[in-house]
Amino acid sequence: MDTQVTVIGAGPVGLTLAMDLAQRGIDVVVVESRSEDDPADAKCNTVAARTMEVFRQLGVADAVRAAGLSDDFPTDVLYCTSVAGEEIARIIQPSRNERLARGTRSAPGYLDSHWPTPEPVVRVSQLYLNPILFRHARTFERITLLPDTKFLSHEDASYEDVGGRVVATCQSKAGESVTINSRYLIGCDGGSSSVRSQMGIRLVGDAEISKARTSLVRSKAIKDLFPGKPAWMAWALNPRTTGTVVAIDGEELWLIHRTFSTSREFESVDRDQSIRDVLGVGQDFTWEVVHHQDWTARRLIAERFRVDNVFLCGDAAHIWIPFAGYGMNAGIADGMNLSWLLAAVLNGQADERILEAHEQERHPITEQVSKLAMGKALEYMERAQQRAIPKMIEKRHLIGRILRNRIGKQLYDINAPQFACEGLNFGYYYDDSPIIQYDGSPAPSYEMGSHTPSSVPGCRMPHFWIDDDTSLYDALGKGYTLVSFDAAIAPDAFVEAARRRGFPLDVLNCEVPDHSEWLQTKLILVRPDRHVAWRGDALPDDLDLLLDRLSGKFNSSPG
Repeated sequence: MDTQVTVIGAGPVGLTLAMDLAQRGIDVVVVESRSEDDPADAKCNTVAARTMEVFRQLGVADAVRAAGLSDDFPTDVLYCTSVAGEEIARIIQPSRNERLARGTRSAPGYLDSHWPTPEPVVRVSQLYLNPILFRHARTFERITLLPDTKFLSHEDASYEDVGGRVVATCQSKAGESVTINSRYLIGCDGGSSSVRSQMGIRLVGDAEISKARTSLVRSKAIKDLFPGKPAWMAWALNPRTTGTVVAIDGEELWLIHRTFSTSREFESVDRDQSIRDVLGVGQDFTWEVVHHQDWTARRLIAERFRVDNVFLCGDAAHIWIPFAGYGMNAGIADGMNLSWLLAAVLNGQADERILEAHEQERHPITEQVSKLAMGKALEYMERAQQRAIPKMIEKRHLIGRILRNRIGKQLYDINAPQFACEGLNFGYYYDDSPIIQYDGSPAPSYEMGSHTPSSVPGCRMPHFWIDDDTSLYDALGKGYTLVSFDAAIAPDAFVEAARRRGFPLDVLNCEVPDHSEWLQTKLILVRPDRHVAWRGDALPDDLDLLLDRLSGKFNSSPG
């Protein structure tokens, strides 16, 4: 079997990467050991706004938004002594109906209501997301999906074969050998990645942060345990246990985590009693266990994301404690960074050296984001350690209420940024990329919960609405887009230089938007991944020098 790109792993990262490549005209084979009908993992339950923007481009955002929880189920985050116990704090978030009633762009009064995006965050489990992406991937003619096919090994023949080929050896469920020849291979095969292992790449970082016993259970009675309004996620902390309950469908499926220190063995935490302690129920309360998993939270990053023609994305490249729900979403961001670079090479629009930019851009961001997430996780764990939780927290009298109010404020301040993680979505920037023309202006710093929109090269192009129905991102092209805020500037020379070189360029004329403090130049060149590549008040004096740099010919100097 011959193709241009082989993707190992049909999780959200691998499928999204394959679809983006396909829409850029690239043939892709996706290899997945599991059956298409096997239920996906339920651990990831947030699709970030930045990821929803990608799904909007791929035409699958509506289906993702409609999945999982019912329209009226609140997506609040609750901190409590147990699901049936006393409320400590609540981070209020809208149900789908509430958000739509206030307009599809935002839900005023909520923490994410001001976000600069056409696609707000969606709380939906990977249990539902993966089948949606799999079905949508089948609609792309350039994608060949191979479920029930185990990846065995790969050989990178870059040195023997001019142009480079990677040979992947796989095996079907029936035992038949499958050989796939492609220009590039991408390992999206999870934390225990076989591709990474064969590449000889180590994971480095924090090997053990905490442990968890996780059970996916079925019970219609859990929803009725909430004394007040139910919540999408309930964090329980009491002297007996700490844990989290996540509503998967809002009716009968619930994911229950019980977390504890790495010094304890998994078996020392009674599976059923720990569930009862999180729920706040007695021995007569029953449920059905759908799936159970013991796992260790880590912060590990691959030393490299590439060896010759083989790349890593997603959990194969980085594993971190699931705070801020950003593991899968960061993996999809990896894929979106890599896909347009690969497509530019395979479509003859860029020098192969442009691929060096992927690791130079994504590796530092992975370090930044993972440390932000881990820092918040450690802050919460220090506050929520069982030995530090007083028994009085469960009492209904005055002292109990005072204690819950004090601890509740601390928990709200610690955790609100991770559930409204504006900075992680929109704040990160590439400040040392070989394919960005910097102008000496520093990018604004960001935190997990906040960022400053900026058009500094390397930053995400700030979003705005062109009209009532059209997002800026809807109007940008699949390649580069020169966004002009001055109709008097003729872009003809830029367009002709790009055409002459086969450089993909669209031109978009826009009125200066409201709240445009970030707009400091009349022209902004936006990359396919929505990051700013160059900006200025007039066309560059040497267009060929700029296009050389953007196309991966690094002999041109930065700045």
